[in-house]
Amino acid sequence: MVIHCTVLLFGICRELPTTDEPPIDFTVLPEYFIDDMVDFVLFLAHFSPSTLDDPSLPHIVPLIVILLSKNGYLRNPYLYAKLVEIVFVMTPGIQRRQHSLLDQFQYHRLANNLATSLMRIYIDCEAMGGSNEFFDKFSIRYHISVILKKLWEVPSHRGAIIVASRSLSDNSRFVRFINMLINDTTFLLDESMDALKTIHQTQEALKDKELWNSQPRELQHSRLHQLDQDERMCRSYMTLANETVSVFHKLTKQIKEPFLRPEIIDRMSALLNYNLMKLCGPSNKGLIVKEPEKYGFDPKYLLSHLADIYLHLNSDEFARAVARDERAYRKEILEECCWNLTRTAMRSEEMIQELQQFNKCVYEYAVAAMKEDITFDDVPDEYKDPLMDTLMENPVRLPSGTIMERSVICRHLLSSETDPFSRQHLTVDMLEPVLELKLEINKWKEEQLSKHKMDSS
Repeated sequence: MVIHCTVLLFGICRELPTTDEPPIDFTVLPEYFIDDMVDFVLFLAHFSPSTLDDPSLPHIVPLIVILLSKNGYLRNPYLYAKLVEIVFVMTPGIQRRQHSLLDQFQYHRLANNLATSLMRIYIDCEAMGGSNEFFDKFSIRYHISVILKKLWEVPSHRGAIIVASRSLSDNSRFVRFINMLINDTTFLLDESMDALKTIHQTQEALKDKELWNSQPRELQHSRLHQLDQDERMCRSYMTLANETVSVFHKLTKQIKEPFLRPEIIDRMSALLNYNLMKLCGPSNKGLIVKEPEKYGFDPKYLLSHLADIYLHLNSDEFARAVARDERAYRKEILEECCWNLTRTAMRSEEMIQELQQFNKCVYEYAVAAMKEDITFDDVPDEYKDPLMDTLMENPVRLPSGTIMERSVICRHLLSSETDPFSRQHLTVDMLEPVLELKLEINKWKEEQLSKHKMDSS
């Protein structure tokens, strides 16, 4: 059956199908044919892994590569998830033995766009359609993150990812991918650290035996039950968070431009600032727990990786974005980060000096931004973005007639292609620049600057 399906898709020419429409002979096959084959391979992977090295089994490799690479060949998103899981169980560290099947996946001549196809699946699994889709998507994305890290080590796949990142489209697959990655990392780290604080509180309460025993038995059972839940949730979410941070770390080391796009840069800086504040801020004592490794929590790993990402994206644009984050950026937090890196010798002296210089630059931009806020403290309502209530720089008109800041609406469209006010379908190419308003806003800013200079003098 595997060979039959492969022939239907692979064809006589032995090349990747050029159309997104599957062959008619393949479409008439029930999807449970593929489902049963995938389940059988997964069964072998878990209970008879040595069988995966059988010479007859590699016939399934081109079938899985084609199905993962071509969007629309399968209608069931959970079947894509199972195909991803097959590749996942082959990766080093997941099982004790190495499999030749993994190399055949990585180096198969049809697998050139496997990495970008996995990014597509990462995006598409946002809406799985199942009753447990919220939890299912994190499981699938964890598998994809592990596979992408492995593919990044292969020059051809790394090159394909870099090429995909250079797309100039406002809604390119890579930009949507990193937007989803930011969403997931923000949620996972937030939930994990909140769970750690709750675990810390319960562990501290258990230290005081007299006070603990004085509590009603029902309350004790309730708190212990909650502790068990928090531990399981923290372990699960922190494992996923570590993977997403690691993916960011690898990508930003060689890819910078997409992370500096207007719709991404502020979210990326906020992600780094907020989690750095949790690790190095005044409330970080609440993250101290017994056996943190049991929960996958390694503060040194997180701190060093966050610091690296700051430097990977180091530029005037990014420094301004970090400075704009009034909620989480503090000069002393980055100074504390540098001190911890020095104290634990996690990074070189040159790297720490570079981070200190970056912090100095950010602080200068933050001071300048404060002065600008004072200058532009009375912005007319028609110059403000209706969602963020901030002064627009590049206004655009939506089909519904609403005028918004381009970076704000583009950021929204990365997650949902709908008008935030009318809920009608909306794409980037439907946005209409409002040049007259842009000129009017620029003129108003010049007048305010002139007025502020006169008042100062």
